[in-house]
Amino acid sequence: MKIIIAFLFLAGFSICLFTCTSRYKGGDDPRGAAYAGAASCVQCHGEIAGSYAHSNHFKTSSETDFESVRKIITSLNDTVRFPGGQLVVLEAAGKKIAQTYMLNGEWAASRQMDLAFGSGEKAWTFGYWKDEQLYQLPLTYLSELKRWTNSPGFPADHPNYGRLIVGRCMECHSSYATVQNSLEQGMNYTEKIAASSIIYGIDCERCHGPAAQHVAFHKDNPGVKSARFMTAIGSLSRQQQLDLCGTCHSGDPVTLKSIFAFVPGDSLSNYYMYYPGAAANPDAHGMQMQSLMQSQCFLQSDLTCTSCHDTHIKESNKREVFVQRCMSCHLKSDHAVTMAGAKNDCINCHMPLEASKSLDFNNSAEHSGVSYRLRTHRIAIYPAPEGK
Repeated sequence: MKIIIAFLFLAGFSICLFTCTSRYKGGDDPRGAAYAGAASCVQCHGEIAGSYAHSNHFKTSSETDFESVRKIITSLNDTVRFPGGQLVVLEAAGKKIAQTYMLNGEWAASRQMDLAFGSGEKAWTFGYWKDEQLYQLPLTYLSELKRWTNSPGFPADHPNYGRLIVGRCMECHSSYATVQNSLEQGMNYTEKIAASSIIYGIDCERCHGPAAQHVAFHKDNPGVKSARFMTAIGSLSRQQQLDLCGTCHSGDPVTLKSIFAFVPGDSLSNYYMYYPGAAANPDAHGMQMQSLMQSQCFLQSDLTCTSCHDTHIKESNKREVFVQRCMSCHLKSDHAVTMAGAKNDCINCHMPLEASKSLDFNNSAEHSGVSYRLRTHRIAIYPAPEGK
């Protein structure tokens, strides 16, 4: 039994190591010599890395997993209809899946689903490569509704294969990508992304900073147990911690320079500029920071994102975990104690699901009125749901 357990542990560790080291194609880390790469982190932090490999942050972009998508299209309707006899059909051939455009029963266009954006918990949208440029495909999968629909903001009257996925998208859905911008004659703007440079998902060094010096020191000094040449997140000021999470969770501001250069301790104001009033009515999608900062829980405490979230663990749908974190501050509240004792959910009442104002899925012929509901991070007292 001990041999079997040891074998299973080594197998799991090997899978984790393969997963973490297969995030980009190439030799040295494409971010430069200061970065060690995920494999170096796994050597000493295997348990954390194994847990983190299942988190939504880690899975927020990837090469399209054939089996995962194939199961969806074989168990669900594989066609989305548009007006005027137009269809987009999902087709699996070999080890690739394509979104194929049919017009009045005739083949019109087809593109393979090369990249997936999103962890799949809420949704997946997909991209395809053409001439070193990345384009978004017309169909997006909404996981909770188990439904394929027109991608957000796409035209209502026809499938769109022409939306460019730019480097700014990669900045929040990957840990790195090399992007080349050009403005050609006729004001034709292009962005080419080096596919081999992409580090999919959010890796260790995206949040903890470059680790090459840290790794080299501890290899040479294995007896030193306190971390050297790394910035401990807990050592950062509250604002610095918020700025770190805010790189991807504070909306879509004017970008002053690439957020890929951000390291722990940097000021977000060096990278982003916000329009006046941008935070007045924050969207549930992407503006978690602005929403949180309107909460009394935030204003009357030293609350940060990590007060409620353990980013190394997949915590989706773990009601008891989040109730306990609410209660860590609200033990003196009779209401909170009563509700927690009755196994009621603080989150659903005080952080309800809201429809995104920026993501519109209402424009295919057969699925009108599809809202994309996300949990607001403005912790507050909301009207009770109808019927309660």
